[in-house]
Amino acid sequence: MANDPRLHLRADDIPTIDELEYEGSVEEGLWYAESDDGFASYFAWDGGQQDGYGGRHYDITTVDGEEITLKGPWSSRAGVVNKRGYGPVMDVRFNSTGTGAVTVDRAEEAVDEYLEDVELERVEKFDNNEPYWIPWRGDDLE
Repeated sequence: MANDPRLHLRADDIPTIDELEYEGSVEEGLWYAESDDGFASYFAWDGGQQDGYGGRHYDITTVDGEEITLKGPWSSRAGVVNKRGYGPVMDVRFNSTGTGAVTVDRAEEAVDEYLEDVELERVEKFDNNEPYWIPWRGDDLE
């Protein structure tokens, strides 16, 4: 597990973008949403047409009910989201086929319920000390 920084989870009902309400702003350049059951979604986008996701457009609803079209946003990463005060979240792999994010609280619940001797360790990465949570098993913690 120490070699793979993502937690692998089975999920039956992952919410879609149109089921979530995002907070953020063009000025902040980050859009974040989380569901009641701990799934998280985020985009980096600060206006205009960009080239993320091949330039694809995503229609989101804000917590204020505003409809916004993100034009070619980028996926960002958990550490950026955490550093900005959202979440905290961690990147995960769902059902061995897709990737996404969940809140650290939701990840800890899954670890406690299904994975013996695994803990989530908070680490800081990159020059700007982005906070991440990494799954570690047993002796790997030392």
